[in-house]
Amino acid sequence: MYKIGTDIVKISRMEESIESPSFIKKVFTEREREYCNRAESFAGIFACKEAYLKAIGTGITIPLTDIEILHDDRGKPYINGISNCDVSISHDGEYAIAAVIIW
Repeated sequence: MYKIGTDIVKISRMEESIESPSFIKKVFTEREREYCNRAESFAGIFACKEAYLKAIGTGITIPLTDIEILHDDRGKPYINGISNCDVSISHDGEYAIAAVIIW
């Protein structure tokens, strides 16, 4: 059975959120923080985590740092340790969006 989750994040809201070091530490892993150099990157990764949780149907029942979004050598995002899913992240203008498909 296939499951899908999507999420959209307003980048300006993420700009405000990442001003808080405690928010960044609570939501993003060290490797995610190293990858992100702009608010749109943080927003895309956050949207991907939310999309994954929607796909598995649990809501936020685990720490968001337990879900790690990494990127391969070509820049394609993936969820670390989860092999039965595909991820897509995009951002344009004011929004970042992510979709996750699990099989």
